[in-house]
Amino acid sequence: MDRTITQNGRAFLHYRLESDALCLGERIRGSVFRPCLSVFTYTGLVGALKARFPHPTRTPHAIGRFLDRERHLLIFSPRDRGCEISVVPLEIEYLSDVRADLYVERNDFTIAWPERFILRLGAMKSKGFGECRVTKMGEWKPAAPQKGKLAMRVPEDTHVLDALGIAGVEAPVYGYLFRPDRGGTGHYERALFEGSTVEADPILLTEDE
Repeated sequence: MDRTITQNGRAFLHYRLESDALCLGERIRGSVFRPCLSVFTYTGLVGALKARFPHPTRTPHAIGRFLDRERHLLIFSPRDRGCEISVVPLEIEYLSDVRADLYVERNDFTIAWPERFILRLGAMKSKGFGECRVTKMGEWKPAAPQKGKLAMRVPEDTHVLDALGIAGVEAPVYGYLFRPDRGGTGHYERALFEGSTVEADPILLTEDE
C-alpha cells in the first residue's frame, strides 16, 4: 500500500517536461505515414516512467498535458544494409519545442525520485527522438472535480480512473490503447480518448474548460 496516500490523501508531484522532438503514437502496419498524437497517453507516460524507475511491484500513475509544441514532418528512408540502398521512404510526423506539465501520483515510491531526470518517451528513440528533460516544480493537491473534456487518453480501468481522479464519465469517446505485457508482448484495451466528457480534477481537462 502507498503509505503517503494513506496518511495524507491523494496528491500529485508536478514536473515540467521539455523536449526538442517527440514522436508519439503507433505506426500503422504497412503504412508509409506515421502520424503523431497531439495528446499524451497514460500507457505511454507510465511505460516511460517504469523504464526510468524500474520496480518489481510498483506502477506510477501519471497525467500529462501540453503547454507548447510545434508540428512538423520528416521524411525518413530506412536503409537496407545488405543491398546498401534506401527502401521506401517513410513520412513521420513529430512535435518540436515541447513544453508540458507532467503530474505523477505522490506516494512513498515517487517522492524518492530526483528533482531532475531524463525521460525517454515515444517512438524513434534510436534516431534521436524522445529525450525529455524533467524538472520538479512542486506538488498539486486535487481540486474539486469539474465537468469538462478529457485532455489525454486513459485506459477504461477502474483502478486507473480512481488513481487519476476521474469521478464520472458522461459522454465517452472510446478507442484502444496498447498496454505492454511481460516478455515483450502486449494487448489492446478499451480507453477513454481526448474529448470524452468526464467529471475529473481540472488538470485532466482541456484548457478551455
